[in-house]
Amino acid sequence: MAQRWNQGKWGDGSHWLSAAEAAALELKGKTKMSKIKLSLLRMSIADVIVYLKKIVGKMTGNAKFNALAADVTALGTAVTTLETDNVNYEKSKSDTDTLMTTRDNSFATANQLAHALASGAEKITQDAADLQSGGWELVADRAPVGQLHPPANFHATGGDMSGSVDLGWDPQTGVQTHIVHWATAPAGPFTQGYVGKKSSCTITGLASGMEHWFRVQAVGAAGPSDWAGPISKRAT
Repeated sequence: MAQRWNQGKWGDGSHWLSAAEAAALELKGKTKMSKIKLSLLRMSIADVIVYLKKIVGKMTGNAKFNALAADVTALGTAVTTLETDNVNYEKSKSDTDTLMTTRDNSFATANQLAHALASGAEKITQDAADLQSGGWELVADRAPVGQLHPPANFHATGGDMSGSVDLGWDPQTGVQTHIVHWATAPAGPFTQGYVGKKSSCTITGLASGMEHWFRVQAVGAAGPSDWAGPISKRAT
């Protein structure tokens, strides 16, 4: 798509947004859907037209969404206009910038109305079958995180303060918290030294120059992992 410096606006200061992208950015946060997946900006215009025509067809006369009849009609009109503008654009490339701007403005209108309609549908029902009966594609359910592995790459270095040791390990998805124990012998007894989500910590109050042993486990929705360690390090 050719850049049109008199259309759209700057995004983050380094990226120029087209009129359609700017309109979609303004939509973000206004019409949030928790169930319906609507990513029209990632589709070609031709695919947008096919998809939205399916939505209009499925939503028209659908008893579950009678309250949105006017919104369905508005989207149908916008899609028809978008389809006409796209045909005109494809037929003639001689005035590309003008036709593209017209088409993008039509897309922005259709995108805004589609988000409003999707938001209205979710206010009426959160039932997946009902939403799919309106032609909507749904956001895939996230797979639950299973049992966590023991934290990997568990390592220890001397701390900056006397009587301290710095510990670190690799982060992993699904961690709710970490638990770190320390002891003065490999078999314990162990004392809890840290509880937190960060994948690093500093254990203080140790005997300077004495060797200590450390172990760490990750805790998630399925419970605690096995321990990583123990590993040993002399306190600073």
